[in-house]
Amino acid sequence: MGKVTNFSVTIIASDDTVILEKKVNYLPLKEELIIAQSIEFFNDPEPCMIHRTAVMKKIFVEFLEYFEELFSQSNASEIQIELPERLQQKLDIKKEIKHVIVRRG
Repeated sequence: MGKVTNFSVTIIASDDTVILEKKVNYLPLKEELIIAQSIEFFNDPEPCMIHRTAVMKKIFVEFLEYFEELFSQSNASEIQIELPERLQQKLDIKKEIKHVIVRRG
């Protein structure tokens, strides 16, 4: 992975309302995912702040790498996408996601 760019993410619900607008590293992640990966990487079912932060950073890097790949194919400063299911499943969002607007930031 080259230079990491931060991205702003706007998540739009199926009813066209904005669910949230945040930088990638502030997206809400599922607690059970954080715990599962903490067990996988650190054998820690009750992750301390260091393990929790390491797991969250790893997950956020997945989002960043995906967005970087999309923007590497475009000169746009903003794109609208359907977020892949593998990434949607990591988010702690109760509403159905229609699409995501990603901005280089």
